[in-house]
Amino acid sequence: MQSSFYHIPCALISANPHLMIHRIDSSRFSQYGTLLPSLCVQELIASQEKLTTIPKEGNIYVASLAELEALPETRNMETYFAGQPIQVGYCNGRNTSINGAEYHKSPELFIAVTDCLQFLTPFSQLKDFSSVHTNSAELFYFPKGSVALIKERVLHLAPLCVHKEGFKSIIVLPKGTNEPLDKELQKDPSCEEDRLLFKQNKWMLAHPARVQLTSQGVVVGLEGENLSINPLA
Repeated sequence: MQSSFYHIPCALISANPHLMIHRIDSSRFSQYGTLLPSLCVQELIASQEKLTTIPKEGNIYVASLAELEALPETRNMETYFAGQPIQVGYCNGRNTSINGAEYHKSPELFIAVTDCLQFLTPFSQLKDFSSVHTNSAELFYFPKGSVALIKERVLHLAPLCVHKEGFKSIIVLPKGTNEPLDKELQKDPSCEEDRLLFKQNKWMLAHPARVQLTSQGVVVGLEGENLSINPLA
């Protein structure tokens, strides 16, 4: 794709002088993921736009949507997950803050159905599986139609709005990711990482201000300011 495709709107930069916003075709992004500009996702994007809505507030995440998984464009995506069965779902919403950090022990294929932003943090910044500071996060702009394979263990959470009307995105992960843990699963009390295991293939920390997460039992460990962006009108 042409470099201009990844251009960050000047208005977005002007509205957020307190944050550095990076392009995903920059060298900064290479530690977090790989762009897949040749991957055909036009039908996936068109179907997601038609089938889903943006909630009036908050975010909605659906791990698996049968209509998206049935599309021909999904057939070869298992190659990005070492042949594992995959799920194709979506995350839509009006999020404007970092709120927390999660990671998977698998890649995540991310498709921006609308313009989106994401905070990404290196796994190396997670201290003793107990805390990570928001100062370690970097903010990236994903233009509508962009596709990226986020590396395993990269800390991230829900996308953020570029525009006040909200965002839409498609999330592809190994089948079962983000589903509830087996009730009979016994976490190892001597394993510090097990404290963060919140759902299948999902290790997570919450910012103390994000009551929606802490009230569900997510471990508090995201330190510093709950970084927020100012979306465009």
